[in-house]
Amino acid sequence: MHDTIVGLLDKADLAIASCAGVIEEDDLEPMARSVRDARIRISYPEDMSVVALVGGTGSGKSSLANAVCGADVAMVGGVRPTTGEPLAIVPEARAGDIGGYLGDLGVSQQVAAPIPPWLCLIDMPDTDSVEIEHRLRVEQLLPRLDMVLWVVDPEKYRDAALHNRYLKPLSAYSEQFIFVLNQIDRLAPTVVESVVADLKKALREDGIESPRIVAIAANPTSGPPMGVSDLVDVLGEAVKGVRVFDKLLVDLEQGAAGLLAATGGAGLDFEARARAVVDVSARMLVDRHTRSAVDELTHFLESIAAEAGGSTGSRVRQIATFVPSHVESVADEVKTSTPIENRRRRRRRARSSDLETSRADRRDAAGEMLDDLVIDPTRNALAARAQANAALTDLAISVASFRGRH
Repeated sequence: MHDTIVGLLDKADLAIASCAGVIEEDDLEPMARSVRDARIRISYPEDMSVVALVGGTGSGKSSLANAVCGADVAMVGGVRPTTGEPLAIVPEARAGDIGGYLGDLGVSQQVAAPIPPWLCLIDMPDTDSVEIEHRLRVEQLLPRLDMVLWVVDPEKYRDAALHNRYLKPLSAYSEQFIFVLNQIDRLAPTVVESVVADLKKALREDGIESPRIVAIAANPTSGPPMGVSDLVDVLGEAVKGVRVFDKLLVDLEQGAAGLLAATGGAGLDFEARARAVVDVSARMLVDRHTRSAVDELTHFLESIAAEAGGSTGSRVRQIATFVPSHVESVADEVKTSTPIENRRRRRRRARSSDLETSRADRRDAAGEMLDDLVIDPTRNALAARAQANAALTDLAISVASFRGRH
């Protein structure tokens, strides 16, 4: 299994390399970063899940962390000295197993606690923090973790920022989400069910078809925590069904699809279209309609550029800027009625008159020159795009095949 994942990552690296010069570097970076993160993650234990506690101010993330641990490992109420930094809570017996990965994530605050050996909890900064650095830290780390516990309270579970900024864009990863409705001790027992139902409705509106929701009170005003052991059981079952590479497969699938779209996707039927436009333009030049030939070729290249998109489109537009000078030079050569000799791929035609033979020869020669000056450079630019498309398609098919088997 591990070797297969490494093979997929190798294909992803090849696809990214093939896209260089075809797709803008900024568009390539998200997928390249996903592959780098995945290589780091699969080098650490697969039998331990790194789970983030994520929520807004006052949702009770730290209280939940303490309840899971049975000790005050995450200080609450704003007392924790560096609330802008995530805090990792690791199993006492396995701190060394996951320490390297936490270092790669940039999580420097760590504490060992009596939690299940398959679990590493990360208490994240508040998603609605007034400090923009805190929010950016959350957004930076979320895509790199195995699972997420989204902690909400009865007052802010429909917070627009949470749903629009995080849940909707990340809905493709919903298999790795568990939603925790905390502080239910503040609600009448008959109200809890209706709040859970409304939260489920909101999540479905975000594109999360089958949300898992656990209602708890991590730090009730009186009595012991409520529902926390149930949450740990649900989390334990969830991590059994979600492998550390599941998110990677989603990232690769979405990344390949996005990059294919950036290249313009399917083929452009370039050769047939190029032959047609060269034939028309060559006839125009023999008939001394130079301006029309310029317009015909320019329009063709602009269409190809628009369809190709990205860096390839930019290269084709650059080729189009030289069309007027190229056409003028070809027009100068075909003005004479003497057949043009020694043109590459020149074809002789049997004609009923010398004039027709001359026109045919000049038209063939004009077409060959236009092919050399305009079509060949465009063909080369599109060849790089085709290679990128082939590599991306191979990656997408390989990922889909792997997911289908597992």
